[in-house]
Amino acid sequence: MKNKFFLTLAITFTLILCANISFAQLDAFDSVAAITTPKIVQEQENLSTTPPINTIKEEEPTASDGDSDNGTKNFGPVFDGAYVSLSGGVNVYFGDIAAYQLFPNISQFNNHLTTGFKATLGREIKWGLGAQFNYQSGSLIGTRQTGKYSSTVSFRNKFFDISLQINYRLNDIFFKKSDYNRFTLYAHIGFGSMWYRTQLYDTETLNTKDYEGYVEVERTEALSQKTLSDKAPKAQTWTVPYGVRLNYKYNYKMDFHFDFTQTTTFTDRLDAFSRDWTARDKYDYIGLGVTFNFNRSKDDEPKKREKKVTTNSTDDSSSNVKTSDSGNKLFGGKKKQSKGEDDELLNIRLKLFETQLKLFEMQYLLGK
Repeated sequence: MKNKFFLTLAITFTLILCANISFAQLDAFDSVAAITTPKIVQEQENLSTTPPINTIKEEEPTASDGDSDNGTKNFGPVFDGAYVSLSGGVNVYFGDIAAYQLFPNISQFNNHLTTGFKATLGREIKWGLGAQFNYQSGSLIGTRQTGKYSSTVSFRNKFFDISLQINYRLNDIFFKKSDYNRFTLYAHIGFGSMWYRTQLYDTETLNTKDYEGYVEVERTEALSQKTLSDKAPKAQTWTVPYGVRLNYKYNYKMDFHFDFTQTTTFTDRLDAFSRDWTARDKYDYIGLGVTFNFNRSKDDEPKKREKKVTTNSTDDSSSNVKTSDSGNKLFGGKKKQSKGEDDELLNIRLKLFETQLKLFEMQYLLGK
């Protein structure tokens, strides 16, 4: 009986010692898991954390800054679609004293091209239609031998004209509508009046042969070398201007434009020279200018195309590989380690259960 008691006591002590060791290991693993899990969660939170967004609003300019309307001042509904433009360019004469058919050669520029100025006040109305009032001033010159046995004659003309024109936006017909298009093409035609003074003279002797809009000084009427006075009304004729204008939208207020206008007059005496079988005189205006638009706002600012950023596929693949590797290093290893810990904890629990079964079995045998 004494031996059986000591044997039972030894077995019980051994089982209790094994159980204590197992529970100690279990507590150690739980403490490791408790320590490592917050670290993993903290690392995940740090990776998923985005930088704070600056929510501080920029101070809006006040009226005291001197720019309260920020360049978008509205002049009233009357000025909706209204604009004013100024341009400078060259005038090209077409008539009996022109030594060319379509356009003078470079060598003829000095004898046939002159400067001109043009001012326009207009307004867009509806459906692409608009109206504009034009003022133009400048001069015209020409040199030519009018006949096989005739002397070479020249003329000089100073004029200004005004006209009322209608214009139409051709983009609606020839081009597709696009928010990125900065060019607008217009066609215009109208009716006006021209006032001018012209002197026709011999190119070699400079003797006056004829004139328009001048009056002869009395003491030179009988002489071949006449003196002209401008103390007389200017000559006048009706005009029909027509042409095209190409606008480039620089910003929401300002455009640059190219203007080509041909003006047909109702006279053949624009050069103070006429023939019965020739057509009426004409002149062209070719100019560059700037246009200011009154009530256009920043919503009319021309849009810029965004540059497309092209990335290399090899770089993308390598970055994906690096990302996956770093992800495995950050998260994959931890997940595998936690899975191994769970398996070991499960094994320890199973061993404890087996030990308890053996203990119950020994107690049952000893009780018998």
